[in-house]
Amino acid sequence: MSDIDIGARLAALERQITSLQRASRLSHASLEGAAIQVYDESGSLRAVVGQQADGTSGVIAVNGPPPPQPSRPFASPVLGGVAVTWDGSFLEEIAAPLDFARVELHIGATDGFIISDATLRATMESPQGGTLIIAATEAVYFRLMARNTSGAASDPSPQAGPVGPALVVAQDVLDGIIDSTKLAEEAVGRAQLQIGAVGYNQLGIGTGNLVPDPGFEGEFTDQLLVGKTGWSLTAGNTSPRGLKAGPKGAAPSTGRALQITELPASPGDRFFLAFDTRVSTDWVGDSVRFFMEWQNAQGAVVDYAVLTTTPVAGGTWLRVNRQAQAPAGTVKAAVWIKNHEATAGFAEFDNLEIRTVVGSGMVLADSIGATEIAAASITGNEMVAKTLTAREVKAQSLTGNEMATNFLVARHVAAGTLNATHLAVGVDGNLASDPSFEGAYSVSRLVAQWTIVSPGRDSAKAMSVDCTSATATNKNFTLGQFPAVAGQKVWLSADYQLSADWVGTRAAVYVRWDDAAGTVLGYSTIHSGTTAAGSGWKTMSGSPALTAPAQTVTGWIRIAADGSRAGSIQFDNIVCRIVIGSQASGTRAELSPAGLTLFDDDGDERVSLVTGKANFLTISGESGGAVATIDDLGNAGFNDLSVSGLSVAGTRLDSRLAQSPRGLVAVSRQYSAVSGGGTDYGFVELAFQADVTRMYRFVINCMYSATADSGEVHVTLRDGGGSTPSINSPNIQTRVFPLAKDAYRPIHVEFVTSGATLGGGLHRLLSTFRTMWAPAGTTVTLFGRAELPGHMYVEDIGPAIPDTGVYNTGGGTATPPKQQYEKYYAAAWSGSYANRGAYNSYYNNQCLQGYYSSNNGIQASLIGFPAALNSDLAGAAIQQVQLYLYFPHWYNNSGGTAVVRVHGHGSRPGSFSCEGNALGFGWGKNVGKWVDITSIFDGNKRGIALDPQNSAATYYGRAEGVGEGHPPQLKVIYVK
Repeated sequence: MSDIDIGARLAALERQITSLQRASRLSHASLEGAAIQVYDESGSLRAVVGQQADGTSGVIAVNGPPPPQPSRPFASPVLGGVAVTWDGSFLEEIAAPLDFARVELHIGATDGFIISDATLRATMESPQGGTLIIAATEAVYFRLMARNTSGAASDPSPQAGPVGPALVVAQDVLDGIIDSTKLAEEAVGRAQLQIGAVGYNQLGIGTGNLVPDPGFEGEFTDQLLVGKTGWSLTAGNTSPRGLKAGPKGAAPSTGRALQITELPASPGDRFFLAFDTRVSTDWVGDSVRFFMEWQNAQGAVVDYAVLTTTPVAGGTWLRVNRQAQAPAGTVKAAVWIKNHEATAGFAEFDNLEIRTVVGSGMVLADSIGATEIAAASITGNEMVAKTLTAREVKAQSLTGNEMATNFLVARHVAAGTLNATHLAVGVDGNLASDPSFEGAYSVSRLVAQWTIVSPGRDSAKAMSVDCTSATATNKNFTLGQFPAVAGQKVWLSADYQLSADWVGTRAAVYVRWDDAAGTVLGYSTIHSGTTAAGSGWKTMSGSPALTAPAQTVTGWIRIAADGSRAGSIQFDNIVCRIVIGSQASGTRAELSPAGLTLFDDDGDERVSLVTGKANFLTISGESGGAVATIDDLGNAGFNDLSVSGLSVAGTRLDSRLAQSPRGLVAVSRQYSAVSGGGTDYGFVELAFQADVTRMYRFVINCMYSATADSGEVHVTLRDGGGSTPSINSPNIQTRVFPLAKDAYRPIHVEFVTSGATLGGGLHRLLSTFRTMWAPAGTTVTLFGRAELPGHMYVEDIGPAIPDTGVYNTGGGTATPPKQQYEKYYAAAWSGSYANRGAYNSYYNNQCLQGYYSSNNGIQASLIGFPAALNSDLAGAAIQQVQLYLYFPHWYNNSGGTAVVRVHGHGSRPGSFSCEGNALGFGWGKNVGKWVDITSIFDGNKRGIALDPQNSAATYYGRAEGVGEGHPPQLKVIYVK
């Protein structure tokens, strides 16, 4: 055996073990198509590292605890919306969790609204808070809800709001912006403005009909037709003049086309187009068209939006309409009318109409003007003296931004040609001029290191700033100015993108507040926070906490690259809106794109309707605590609730409750004894009120004993009606029990009948007893005591139902017993009839009733049901019939009166007829409910008619028919 140094061997092994313990366990390990799951001390999965279930790889947090509840946001009005600010804090001063992901901003129209996917408007990605601008046209409410990286949601924040958008008024135009050096005295007059001399690039477009002289009644049309072959004036549609177009000329002509005007347009802009047209009896052609030709900055055609119709030759005037949306690359639109591919006859046009289709209520009254006209683009050199008057200037389309300082003064404006209705700031409530940098206005204002680049964020262009600088430098660009007053709040928003090599402090959009002398009073700023360079387009938005300081007269809108050292920042889609109703303190309603908030005399928030809070709607009490809320799950909280009516799925709650037993309606307990013999003797009297629609159970329970072993005791329930009952009152139930001497035996008498059988009203019941076939002198005692109480009671066991049983000897030949059925029948067909005559296919299956105009006169409707209804009711005894209808519309907002009749048509007929008996029911708008029509439902006339036979407005309404969301139904209870 060789010599082995055991000590040295053990020492070496210890060194190896120590080395292994200190080494990284997975330094040379890898995961092949797998993942490591991380659990906490309770065994719950908290993270998955590696390949995920969907094939992606990474570190995914799961099952994290919900984040804390965010604090109440602050909402303030801006033009066209509401600015909502979150200060980054959480309730109870809880710090932001390390797995914080974002804070969601939710908006609702009603106090206490419920958070849902539909109410989500924006998110804040930074736990430091921020401000979001939310479009709104009326006061709304706001709430915040935090989420962590696991997707878990916090409780909604307290509600803010209601707050609505700020209004723009004529006073928003600053003094001194019109320069007298540019125009001769009274140089602006209609007579001096040559038709067509001022195009869309020089004038703002109004918010009404964008087509000049849409009825072809004025000088514009006269000038338009000069030199236009094939076009002439004609009688219009109920107006003196229209346009007439002849057939197309020689090839390659495709028809007679006439350009009416040009309009500015941006990608995504939506317009409503409509016009009246008719063609001659000899017209032969493809179609009559009214269209917009989308053009890019170079004037090349991008696409067309064509409103097309093919009228009946020799027919009456026809009005057609559609909506159109400008495609990418659009900067303007040429407006045309055309008699397309016509080889004979002529086409007539009248009442052209193009209107801006505004999404989400973003355009406010008096808001279109400043950004449609480039600064200093109209000077005296462009106009003949006295060519521009109030008639030629679109209402509210000229503001100070369109003219150089001191460009126009009072002596240059003809008397009566300019008033407050012709002036406004902004286009859609946005105070930032050319917010997407698509027009010449932005090009004209470029300064060093600021350039316009392509593309932008969902737009053709963006503004870029070169951030290269030897030292940290703040670089800013002015987008415009607006008049302001102390206490005003703004809602700001901007899309921004940091280049991958950007070095700096932050991107920002802000308003600088100045006094009348130009002294800077403060800044209201929204910034990018800690956004990583090269992370793509982001959005910063919200309402800064700082309001316009005292002495403020002007707000300057700017974008900025703060602390710039390297790289670049791109900006796009800048928004600055006044928070409507904002002021420094006191009672107010503030509305911004984030929502609506109401404040009391002390400036404390009382009602909040904002997104991103714990409750969509919060109403606060004097203590500041919520007294009524509606959360994001639709759960409502009220201190008390009182309603005049409550329905569930169209059935009133009291009707639903009526289908259930009501329980005991009268009861008596017995703890003493009553003895009697061979003649009837009274035991207990009990009274109750009978309802003819209900079913009742009568029960007598007690103990008895006797002095003999033979014979019987008869226990009887008697009904005295409304009078005092006696032993001679009518017997309604008797039970017989054998006598047993000196023994306690139970008595149980039970009887079931309907209130209709007994008769409605008061019933005084008396239980009596006597011995029968017993030895002379036998007595019997009915009793109850403490440990064996007796009782007599009347129980309501539900709605009355008919007797349906039959005798059956068991021989297999008995008639089957009747049953009571309750069935629902969905309508099989429906339709409306004009003038109570022919079927009106225009309304398809909708069910109209009443008079709206002479076109259709007094309308009526028929509703039919499947053949199963007739087969089910053949030979049946009908107990009850209910009809379900849903009325989405009535002439009056308060609702109307539905008049229901019956008919016997098996399928939808070509002309209307029905039975004469009718029932009228009051009905609300957007209300579906069940009504009882048993009294008019005929066994042979099983269809429903809506037929008021009255022209009063209260009878004009529309019920949904077959194939719509709430079709008609019948509920029939019958015995068969």
